[in-house]
Amino acid sequence: METGRKVVVISMGAVAIAILLFLIYQIAAYYRYKSFVLDKFPIESPTQEGKRFFELEAEKKEKAIELAKKYARVQDAYGEAQNIAEKVKGDVKIIGWQAEKAIYVGSLFDSEKYGQKTMENFKATMDRIKSELTKLKGMGFLAEGSPASELLVENDPKYFAARITRLKEEYVSIQFYLVPRGKGMVKAKDLSEEAKRAVDHIDKEIEKALGMMKHFYHYTDSLYFVSFRYQTQEDRIKNRSQGWYFEVDVGLNIVRGILSDKELIKKYQIPTEAK
Repeated sequence: METGRKVVVISMGAVAIAILLFLIYQIAAYYRYKSFVLDKFPIESPTQEGKRFFELEAEKKEKAIELAKKYARVQDAYGEAQNIAEKVKGDVKIIGWQAEKAIYVGSLFDSEKYGQKTMENFKATMDRIKSELTKLKGMGFLAEGSPASELLVENDPKYFAARITRLKEEYVSIQFYLVPRGKGMVKAKDLSEEAKRAVDHIDKEIEKALGMMKHFYHYTDSLYFVSFRYQTQEDRIKNRSQGWYFEVDVGLNIVRGILSDKELIKKYQIPTEAK
């Protein structure tokens, strides 16, 4: 009995020591994480200017959709859009109303005046920006979900151009886009010398890209591409959609039906399947 009691006491002591060591490890791990991550990237509330920037954009999109709906009602297209499931046979998935900045899907530049070299140079600049961003990610200075990280997965020049334009409208350097919105900003003192050089290279390449974009079609800040889209079973198999499309200028309250204008169809490269 005495021996059994000793075994139990020793076992309980071993468990208590294990639990204590585990708690010490957890506390040490937390402070290590805090020193390496939380202190470097403190969570801060977004600035009032930043909040208002996104609020205004949301308001513009809502207005663009309302203007398009009003136009569709006048053109007797709104009823068709709302009752599309009754008009199309089979399973229909309604995507609904969407609005985005009007980025023309056609050529981004005047090819007759500047030639294909303009686009080749722009793509080369895209690659250099991505290369430097990859370096920052490898060094631990580029967080997943940050505005800068989104450039890494963007391969289409027209959308890449739109992204860097919007970033430049808010802050002057890519340094301020290395962490997700609402989680603070990276300060220069937080960066290593190598990271500072990478940020500097990216800022310079973005300036080059913006210079080339002067030869692109000029985008109007108040111009939106609005659509009401749906997909049939066949559309989903072929990875396409159908619907109604509008070019909306929220500044001038002007709406143009794209499907009734050959120039707009060409400009936005609306597929022939669209109805």
